[in-house]
Amino acid sequence: MDIYDEKFVENLFNRMSNTYGTTNYISSFGFTERWRKQCVREIDWSSDIEKGYDLMSGMGESWNLINKECKKNHQLVGVDISPKMNGQAKGKLTSYKNLKIHIREENVLKNSIDDNSTDYVISTFGLKTFSDAQLKVLAKQIHRILKVNGQFSFVEISKPKNKFLILSYMFYLKLIIPIVGKLFMGNSSDYKMLGIYCEAFKDCHRFKSYLEEEGLQVEMCQYFFGCATGVKGKKISA
Repeated sequence: MDIYDEKFVENLFNRMSNTYGTTNYISSFGFTERWRKQCVREIDWSSDIEKGYDLMSGMGESWNLINKECKKNHQLVGVDISPKMNGQAKGKLTSYKNLKIHIREENVLKNSIDDNSTDYVISTFGLKTFSDAQLKVLAKQIHRILKVNGQFSFVEISKPKNKFLILSYMFYLKLIIPIVGKLFMGNSSDYKMLGIYCEAFKDCHRFKSYLEEEGLQVEMCQYFFGCATGVKGKKISA
């Protein structure tokens, strides 16, 4: 079983689509929403931003936060591989007064986005589902689609370095979250994957280095003692 295979990831999130948002919020005690909000706010919204992409957009969990920050008639495109996640997101397309939202159902690693076409890229909690080689491809894609001075911001649950925190946090991810998943969808095995992905991903440091290799300006972000990490920055040259 290749947990990074495109169809494996697609099917996993198809199965979790009806319960993912609720289970994620309850099991994280709202921390994922807080980290998502911090990720969105890493973008400098005071600059002249007209269009952005939400990669691995899921059910559009970040759209209300973007709506609060952006100017009216802002164009936002959600890109996600899961048809059922996109189906959940479609119910939100007209919910935000500042956003004109479109959805593209495709693999972000093989996307059809035009070169140098967007003011920013944002993504919340999608990085862990990529292998090391795939993260390198993603970094190339970020550089390709951003305009010069375009911005990016990513956040992902991570493996904290504090030896006391890591034991309880990984216990929680690997054992408690699957129990919550079992209660909501009668299937704990899919939610076990979140802990497996997190342990393999570790944190955003490697992804930061791949973005830097592409010539992007990058800063590392850390949230709640490393239980989530992120990267933010911009494209400084073509």
